[in-house]
Amino acid sequence: MNKIKKALTNTSLFRQCYILCLFACNISYIHFAAYGVLALLVIWGTFLVVYNEITKRTALKTRYGFWLIAFLFFSVVTMLVHLLDNFLINFVFVLHLAICFFIFYSVHTEKKLNFRRELYNIARILVYVTTVLGIVGLALLVIGIDFEFLSVKFIVYENRFTGLFINPNQLGFIAVVSIMCCHMLVKKDFIRLSGCRRVSRIWIGACVAVNSISLLLCDSNGAIILLIGYAFFFVVYKMFGTENKFNFFQIFVRSMASVLAGLVIVSSIFLLRNVCQLGFAQLIKANQTITQPIPVTPEKNNPPVVTFEHENKNVDSGRLTLWSQGAEMFLSHPVLGVGKGNIYEYGNRMFENGVKFSNKYGDLAPILTDFHNGYLTILVCSGAIGFILFCIFGIRFFAATTKHVMRDDSLQQSIFPCMYSFLCSYVFYSFIEVTLLFNIMFTVLFFWLILGYTSCFLTKNIPDHPVEHVTILGIKLRKTLF
Repeated sequence: MNKIKKALTNTSLFRQCYILCLFACNISYIHFAAYGVLALLVIWGTFLVVYNEITKRTALKTRYGFWLIAFLFFSVVTMLVHLLDNFLINFVFVLHLAICFFIFYSVHTEKKLNFRRELYNIARILVYVTTVLGIVGLALLVIGIDFEFLSVKFIVYENRFTGLFINPNQLGFIAVVSIMCCHMLVKKDFIRLSGCRRVSRIWIGACVAVNSISLLLCDSNGAIILLIGYAFFFVVYKMFGTENKFNFFQIFVRSMASVLAGLVIVSSIFLLRNVCQLGFAQLIKANQTITQPIPVTPEKNNPPVVTFEHENKNVDSGRLTLWSQGAEMFLSHPVLGVGKGNIYEYGNRMFENGVKFSNKYGDLAPILTDFHNGYLTILVCSGAIGFILFCIFGIRFFAATTKHVMRDDSLQQSIFPCMYSFLCSYVFYSFIEVTLLFNIMFTVLFFWLILGYTSCFLTKNIPDHPVEHVTILGIKLRKTLF
């Protein structure tokens, strides 16, 4: 009985199970079972939020937690204001917010936790699994396996490579995450302090190669931007985070060098994407010629050659229409928002064909409908109040993180710059993809996972000082809460 209680109250175990379950939700056909497990994990996570608050007062110990508590409070108010509209769905999203804030981000409140070991476990599994799935997916692509079953388009989705995943954009994000995991797993400081063995260089090399090819073939512009941003911000760290003081000339030279490096990164990645897509398209075409040398009816025996380019030729891929709908919905409820669970229904009321792209989600449309812009989604769902509270939290967190990463020259073999670079890149990635907060998916929770480990790193590496308190309405609160 004690073992069961220990497992149920193990927040670290929950985080690992939850993030890996959300990862599994992106794997074709496995995702059906993963969604069922996810429902049970949400219940477990809700229990942990309540349990930790009663026994440890987690929320009041969370760095900058005041803004998150306030955000959660007004989310509940929004839910009650729209009580008659999809209350159950909105309630689930409130639980999701609590899990993001006080299970994932608040990991730094768990003083005895070796957070590096937890991250190592997750990173190693992602490296192994994505490498195997990537190899199988690319092999099936070359062979020419392409079909649709149970509404899942296998290997190729709208002329874009999906491999064994359900969506090319999710494949792209996971590929970038896997590459970042490889980067962290070669850091000596990370391996030493995690107390774990080094992952084989063969696995690391294979993972980088396979996921790089998958990323280029899935043609996800958002994921490409995420990778470019990650590389660019890591270069900026190398330029400015390795010394404490610079004169004006050094700042100018290093800034120009960073810009030049950024241009090289952008041009190189897009060149590689064009070459990779053209090469695989020719390889598939040659394979089709060999396997079907004498076509009888072109329509049946000569399937169109995959070019790995968007079928939608618009530069914005329809996002401008989606964002204009979001702006209109925000103006209809500007103060408290409409609540995430109401986007789909309110869209059907306000627009002739509903929110753009919502028809692609089928029965899950009330849950998955989004504006493909993390900031706009928060603005629509939580209104101006929620958006301001979230921005204050974000600014406070990133200001403290930037101040530390750019002043500590002992981080060369640490994973801290890797996580910081990912978070900075994610800020820009969030302008064009489903991100940040209001979605129960790997893309969102991995952000909060890294956010939590980064805050944990700050808490454990900044020299200890006496905890300062402030008194508000007679209540004594930690100063770090604000």
